[in-house]
Amino acid sequence: MRRLPILSFLLVLFLSAGFSDVSAQEADTTNRTLTDKITAQMEVIAESLDANLDFSDLIDSYYYYAENKININSKQVAELRNLYLISDFQLEKLLAYQKKFGAFLSVYELTLVEGFDESTLEIILPVVDVAESDARQKISPAQVAKYGRHQLIMRMERNLNEQDGYAPIDDSTLYAKPNARYLGGKEKIYTKYTFNYRNRVRAGVTMDKDAGEVFFKDNINDSLQRLLGNKLKNGFDFYSAHAFVSDFGILKSLALGDYHLAFGQGLTMWSGLSYGKSTTPTQVMRYGGGVKPNTSVNESFFLRGAAATFGWKSLELSVFYSKKKIDANLVTTDSTSAETFIVTSLQESGLHRTVNELSDKGIIAQELIGGRLAYRQKKFELGYTMHQTNLETSLLPRIEPYSMFRFQSDHLMNQGLDWRWVMPHIIFFGELARSDNGGLAGIGGVTTQLAGFVTMTLAYRHFEKEYQNLFSNAFSESNSTNNEKGIYAGLTAGLAPGLKISAFADQFKFDWLRFSTDAPSVGYDYFVQADYRINRNADMYLRFRTKQKMTNDNNPWNAIDFIVPETKNTYRFHINYRVSPSFTMKNRAELIHYKRYQNPSEMGYIVYQDIIYRPESKPYEFSFRYAIFDADSYDARLYAYESDVLYAFSIPAFSEKGSRVYLVAKWKVIKNVDLQAKIAHTWYSTKREISSGLEHIDGDSKTDMKLQLRWKF
Repeated sequence: MRRLPILSFLLVLFLSAGFSDVSAQEADTTNRTLTDKITAQMEVIAESLDANLDFSDLIDSYYYYAENKININSKQVAELRNLYLISDFQLEKLLAYQKKFGAFLSVYELTLVEGFDESTLEIILPVVDVAESDARQKISPAQVAKYGRHQLIMRMERNLNEQDGYAPIDDSTLYAKPNARYLGGKEKIYTKYTFNYRNRVRAGVTMDKDAGEVFFKDNINDSLQRLLGNKLKNGFDFYSAHAFVSDFGILKSLALGDYHLAFGQGLTMWSGLSYGKSTTPTQVMRYGGGVKPNTSVNESFFLRGAAATFGWKSLELSVFYSKKKIDANLVTTDSTSAETFIVTSLQESGLHRTVNELSDKGIIAQELIGGRLAYRQKKFELGYTMHQTNLETSLLPRIEPYSMFRFQSDHLMNQGLDWRWVMPHIIFFGELARSDNGGLAGIGGVTTQLAGFVTMTLAYRHFEKEYQNLFSNAFSESNSTNNEKGIYAGLTAGLAPGLKISAFADQFKFDWLRFSTDAPSVGYDYFVQADYRINRNADMYLRFRTKQKMTNDNNPWNAIDFIVPETKNTYRFHINYRVSPSFTMKNRAELIHYKRYQNPSEMGYIVYQDIIYRPESKPYEFSFRYAIFDADSYDARLYAYESDVLYAFSIPAFSEKGSRVYLVAKWKVIKNVDLQAKIAHTWYSTKREISSGLEHIDGDSKTDMKLQLRWKF
């Protein structure tokens, strides 16, 4: 591997030393700490799941409450736990304090609650407020109309380089080779309108067109229009709408339109993305938020229909129904009697840019019906969930040895039992689920507070290879809840003022084959991080992570394709510091060591400098980053979360050798209108072309830009 640039690393150390003379100031750090929390969580998820995931659901959850504060004097306070901003123990202490002393008069009164230190307060300050509880207050349509808040966001993104998928092509060639070009323009267009009244009445519409998708069908030649039929439409490619109310007597929540369900530990029903392993190792237990509106642009992981939760004293009943068209790969087969159709796979990308992708759009109907009955006491919760999924056409995937236990039918029933028992210093949690083919999956664990500064979690999971569920998202190593066993231990400990140690160890086993692993296999994942708060203006952390999994050797000289271990070690140093009330600096140096069996070791590194400028009493702010990276291969790639316009996210994977620079600018044009923009440029010194296929760029660099307008009224 090429040497780590000495000057860049020395620059990190030099800038890191500059914080010592910065005086402590009562500066606003809340946005920074919330952003840091989001950054840390997203990066670990990307690294753990090793996939290009859509994080819009999680991003929306955080920033929604940054715009619509959680009233800590109401039942909404439990959302802090559901967002993993506080623990169950902290929530219990908060409620006990409130019961003893009455409603909070200020959010800063939280510092008097046991377990709420200064760092915790900084994280939750952007999303909390105090007001009188209005859960039982009667609400009139006039009130909702008068005091409700509206927000409109419009965003446009595009790549500024020439890409093969947008190259000029004549109609006859495009008809002969319909997948040789994207059908639409390069712009990605996003529009979202939301309405909110005290977090109890919500509504919204989300519209999205990805780059390459058609916006005006008249720009497509007549032959392709006839070929695609009603798949071609004017306007956005994706529409989502929702209406949601909560806390109206026995009606705890009602969702109409697009929504999410999250129950128990995620084994039986959990639509959308959730946390797995994270920088808070003790947060393994899931907090099912129940019925929630869908506000993201994820086109696959949501439900469409209606869902409601009713509550009577200690009992809660949830009922839900969903029916929507989903993307799938449909194959026509001939039989002696008639032409038949089978679905070989479900498509989840949400991209409809080419003839093939459009042909898969909304090809079959998916129906879901079910319910949940829960018994809730102050310290105990027991829930039973059952649902049935019906597909318009049977799912018959191409059978490979690794996929022979996957779902193959047009209907599937799932049911599960989940529990949570909270005691003064210990929490028991778990879930047991079954699919109608007899497959079982279970997870159970315990979280204990050994002392005020030490918390530990132990969890065991056992997902049989036969377990099948299209709406499952439990804590796991892989992104599926079958064919996996594992034991996990996580620990957080405050060893000294300002010093915290976080660590986890996860041992896992796959009893059956997996994609690219043609034999049962084992692996491990170990993580340790030391966080140190130097003063009010500076904090840093050191991280080490080692992970090993088994994969096919793919050695052409071997007659048998053995499985071999691949190990990735990650070393990271990160520091944040305020050099003035307006300037914040961030520095990171990260090193990856990748080793695959007897192959030569591969290395990768990234070093970056962030400069964030938020002048006091000014309508604008800027975020700047310069990064250099060098990775021997894609196996030694690195991830780095980037600042972005509101409600957007970017977690690029860095490989090869090069540099990246971006600038995010935010300007408050008038009181309720702000304009945000981002431009990013990546340059590679080791290659003369980027990507492949229709995304191919003939050159050594690429540039992307985003422009967003937000209006609150």
